Amino acid sequence: MVAALACATAVAVSGELSAGALLAVTAAGLVVAAVGLVRRAGAEAPRVGRRGLPWLGWLAAAVVWELATLADDDLPTLSDLADPVLASPVARGAATLGWLAAGAWLVGRPGPRRPG
Repeated sequence: MVAALACATAVAVSGELSAGALLAVTAAGLVVAAVGLVRRAGAEAPRVGRRGLPWLGWLAAAVVWELATLADDDLPTLSDLADPVLASPVARGAATLGWLAAGAWLVGRPGPRRPG
């Protein structure tokens, strides 16, 4: 938790698109990804099945939107749309904590069963 708060503080203080924020987020992301790989997080989680279809729809919509912005320079990207919301240091720090919480949730998913 202390590391997450340190990362969020670094992102909030460093400013938008700064090297400090990039380093803090990259380091935190690498740690969460490494822990997930070592624990084989999600290996024994139940299959998503049809419950994942709405999420697949949202993902497809985001991909289509980003591809459309490549074709038309007048359309804002999702990042452009998020910039006003994340302009405040407090909002950037809170978004970073949310991102880290999502990563912690994914890492906390059931791993492989150990022989008892």
